[in-house]
Amino acid sequence: MITSLKHTCAGMARPMELLAPAGGMEQLECAVHFGADAVYLAGKRFGMRRRASNFDDAGIASAVKFAHEHGVKVFVTANTLMKDGDVAALPDFFAMLQNAGVDAAIVSDMGALSVCKRTAPKLELHLSTQASCMNAEAAKAYYDLGVSRVVVAREMSLSDIARMRESIPDDLEIEAFVHGAMCMAYSGRCLMSDYMVSPSRGANNGHCAQPCRWKYTVVEETRPGEPFSVIEEDGGSFIMSSTDMNMLSHVRELSEAGVDSIKIEGRAKGAYYVASAVNAYRHVLDGEPADAWQAELETTSHRPYSTGFYFGAPGQNQGVKEYARDYQMVARVVSCGKNAPSLAAGGQVDESSPATGEAASNVSRPFPQAVVANQADAPGCYAAEIQPWPESGIAARRQAIASDPYAEKKGCVSLSFIDELAASPAQAHRAVVMCRNRFFEGETLEVLSPGRGVFTIQPTRLVWHAADDASPDDVERRREGVLAGADPRVAGGTLCAVNVANRTMEAYSFDCGVELRAGDILRVLRTDQCEGRTIE
Repeated sequence: MITSLKHTCAGMARPMELLAPAGGMEQLECAVHFGADAVYLAGKRFGMRRRASNFDDAGIASAVKFAHEHGVKVFVTANTLMKDGDVAALPDFFAMLQNAGVDAAIVSDMGALSVCKRTAPKLELHLSTQASCMNAEAAKAYYDLGVSRVVVAREMSLSDIARMRESIPDDLEIEAFVHGAMCMAYSGRCLMSDYMVSPSRGANNGHCAQPCRWKYTVVEETRPGEPFSVIEEDGGSFIMSSTDMNMLSHVRELSEAGVDSIKIEGRAKGAYYVASAVNAYRHVLDGEPADAWQAELETTSHRPYSTGFYFGAPGQNQGVKEYARDYQMVARVVSCGKNAPSLAAGGQVDESSPATGEAASNVSRPFPQAVVANQADAPGCYAAEIQPWPESGIAARRQAIASDPYAEKKGCVSLSFIDELAASPAQAHRAVVMCRNRFFEGETLEVLSPGRGVFTIQPTRLVWHAADDASPDDVERRREGVLAGADPRVAGGTLCAVNVANRTMEAYSFDCGVELRAGDILRVLRTDQCEGRTIE
């Protein structure tokens, strides 16, 4: 069990925990990497976000192990509305959470609370926002039942929370949402999805279809078939869609009001959202000005922002775009290390090198040399697989293409591409990444890295690490790249020098000139490929 905060909060009235959503393992890894003190997640049952990947029993144990190794707490939700059949399954579920080392269960149902106390007494009990706890007397009643933390209703103002703090026990913690989607229904209690889709798509058992965010028209009863659009001024209006919450500029006020944990919404969101939001709030909690990080929160998919109910009514979403953004996550860093210093000029292997793996004689010629990085320089990182091309190899390749009258029909890689790769200088660091969306060699990419401001890189000497079931010969036939030899990191793998990374969830590597860290996020600004739904 983790007993203290992973971080301190600079200049705050009281230290506040940064609590992040983890809809799946990748989101959890991003939350931990970018500075969350705790994460909340769900099993395959009893969670309010069934569309998230969520975790099976073994996955919960693995998540707890990973998080605790990094000093991060894990809370698991069991906050759906419970029927007798659900309650009957809870003893085994709570016992599993306790055995896995989960730090707390988040519950809303009184029956679930009772079962958890009886069957898993080592689990802390956190009261879910679905319980709509909005006054000190209710909070104290739950405290008497064993609750150690109240997740206050989102309808509470900042002054409401401050008044509650004054009247409840000091060791009863207050958790409050600070960022993400707001539900139009009171504390998330909505029956629209059940009615408009099917009983199996109920919001209160985690299957909400979000009909409040659909676009509606009005039909006058004597004019069937003649719908009128709901219009406000010059744009359309989602008449039941709320704004999203953003309290980045007010974290100090939350601390002064007595909040112990600030919570980012989004277990149905992807890894990039988690990384970006956690990174921004971590920087501000650590003492940096909110104005410096507000722009970061514009890079993720969101509705128009407001401060929720903290300073008055949040209003509704009346913008012309919903969930639109210009930034796209293109990769996550797997590893990064210095290029092996033990290689002689011209790409020849120094026989005294401590490099391991297949001998250089196994490398295809006249393509670039493939070697294994010095593991002492970059543990677990194949940092220097593509070294400067020998001039003799380049000349041979150039001659082979020039002398083949069928080169164009065969789809041979152009001479200019070979020249560009050959001229690309080796840089100080080489990164291995997992591709998520297309990016190009030489393209300007932004890097999210914890503890650092956003900075840019331009990848050079881009290499695809083709898996053993891939067909690297197709790369040459389609003029996509050049075979570069065997991949010493993967049995049966092949290295291909390419000018674009476009295979999702496959490994690529490149020179980047600056040290990256495993878990860092690479993204690109593409205003011409704006993602999201546009209201016509």
